[in-house]
Amino acid sequence: MSIVQDPDHSDGAPTIEGTGIRVKDIADAYEHSGYSPDEITQLYPDLSLGDVHRAFAYYYDHIDDFRPPESASA
Repeated sequence: MSIVQDPDHSDGAPTIEGTGIRVKDIADAYEHSGYSPDEITQLYPDLSLGDVHRAFAYYYDHIDDFRPPESASA
């Protein structure tokens, strides 16, 4: 599967093709909840380990798109 963006699904957020699972959700499970890639496949049984790593690659290649813009200090 690949990473897709469809404005009609998930508000156009990048998702794993055919699943509707957002790349952001996979990255959050890893970075913020501390799940390992194997545990993420248990959270999302429709994903293979390769899908999880594809999502990580997309996330880190586009990290600035996922982080909120920094507010300007006055």
